[in-house]
Amino acid sequence: MTKRGKDMAGYYAKEPEPEAVIYKVYELDCTGDILLAITELKPGKVGNEYHMTKGHFHESAGAGEVYFGLKGHGLILLQNKDGEAREIELTAGIVACIPPGWAHRSVNTGEEDFIFLAGFPKDAGHDYDVIKKEGFNKRVLEINGNATVVPR
Repeated sequence: MTKRGKDMAGYYAKEPEPEAVIYKVYELDCTGDILLAITELKPGKVGNEYHMTKGHFHESAGAGEVYFGLKGHGLILLQNKDGEAREIELTAGIVACIPPGWAHRSVNTGEEDFIFLAGFPKDAGHDYDVIKKEGFNKRVLEINGNATVVPR
């Protein structure tokens, strides 16, 4: 699955270039109960906001997710339904755990592809609607040449 700028309309403060590739996801169902996915998040920005995935909650309240960094550098933004937010830095060789009940979005803060492997329960489901409508409480912007997490 490839997400282009036109698929990300409304997620950034500015509108992305419609045909620009923002990220790709490759899913693999090989274990029965667990889905694996590799995300390839392209470097770049829309205005001064770093490329990011749409972000989602899991439909199953008990479903968490595990990320394993393969290449590049980025952040995982987390937010629960009460609005509490935090972030996890992810690079090659690092494992990040997304607890159940937390929305998550990945952000490429580097200059190369940010690639990570994700594992999650097959029945987790993905709820993108809440994030599409309400957004995350934090954004990652380039400020004075640095990736900076700021309130929305």
